[in-house]
Amino acid sequence: MRRLLSDTNLAQTIAWMWLGFLVAGFVAWFAYRYWRRRHPLPVPAPERSCSQRREQRLAKSQGAAKRKRRGGSAKSHPRRHG
Repeated sequence: MRRLLSDTNLAQTIAWMWLGFLVAGFVAWFAYRYWRRRHPLPVPAPERSCSQRREQRLAKSQGAAKRKRRGGSAKSHPRRHG
């Protein structure tokens, strides 16, 4: 008879834990929806036309004609021997 009572207590504890998790999840979901309603996503920029995209691509490649040197001179980075 005593074993049945302990199983009931354990089952009731597990049920309360599950109920707590469900309530916490519902509160988190409600808080997220409330926050998202107050902070909507930004409107995406309209897609550019083909000629505007081409113009931007060509303008970007015009500035890339002169490349920068990556390493610098050999004197600034002497080799280590040893």
